[in-house]
Amino acid sequence: MAVPPAGSYSEILLVTEEGKESSLMTLIVPWLTKEKNYVLDKEKPFTVSAIRAADLGEMPAVKNIVICGVADPLTDVGERIIMLIGESGLSKVKAGEANILKRENLPAPGQLTVIVTASSEGELERVIEERGRELEGIIESSCRNRLRRFFMSYPNKTVTDHLYRTYGFAVEVPTLYRLFSESRTPPGVELLRENPSRLLGIFWVDWDKQPTLADKNVLFDIRRKYVWERYNKDAMDSTQVWFSEEQLGEYPAVKMEGYWYNTTATAGGFYQTFFVFQENEELLWAVDLLVYAPGFPKHPHFRELLALAETFRYE
Repeated sequence: MAVPPAGSYSEILLVTEEGKESSLMTLIVPWLTKEKNYVLDKEKPFTVSAIRAADLGEMPAVKNIVICGVADPLTDVGERIIMLIGESGLSKVKAGEANILKRENLPAPGQLTVIVTASSEGELERVIEERGRELEGIIESSCRNRLRRFFMSYPNKTVTDHLYRTYGFAVEVPTLYRLFSESRTPPGVELLRENPSRLLGIFWVDWDKQPTLADKNVLFDIRRKYVWERYNKDAMDSTQVWFSEEQLGEYPAVKMEGYWYNTTATAGGFYQTFFVFQENEELLWAVDLLVYAPGFPKHPHFRELLALAETFRYE
């Protein structure tokens, strides 16, 4: 398998005609660096550096590239855009049918190039203002896909098969993670990667309907009871909790995120839990993501955990 380029999934190289001096920087960078709330810390998902298209070279050693400019063959950035999207893509840009395009494994295996373009400067500014919020999701999704492909080239098949045979669910577990604990009462399992600690937990309760945001108090209480018993008297801050309707892999889910702390030790951190309903068994699955990394950024580790959590499948 091709090794991804050096560098972090949290870095973006922004390519424009003028580089750092481009007026487009003030429009597009805020969409790529909108802070995430991890309660004790606020983190930007990406750091952005910028260069001129003329200085790009053939193969920049970064994982994420955003090329932003007018599709004009008389400019360096336009020439590179047209080279990537081809004449058919250029026709769609001119017709206003394609303004944000994604190219995986370009210019090299393991790299992502996102093209943000239009047929004029005014149209390009409008695209960024109206659709800039899409960029983070496109890049994050690709980062998780590439992480999964890399991890799954080193599968922990023993643990993956054990979970499916014993509990009726599957998660694609890489060798970097180990089976940390199992419990029948309350039922649940935990997978762990250390230094720093990243825990992917899965537990389940009887349930008879698709969860919605209207169930948020009950969902909070389900996790509160579970973690108190399973995580050595962990508690959850009821004033620091948020709910949203999301997708976990192929399943609709209610996502809960907030702050946990231990009542017997000086420890705490951020968590994310996805609640997924299995109708044929009347079960509510909770896919739990925990990071304990004092002094370290949290977002890259939650990105990694979510990449694995999205492989969750029930029988």
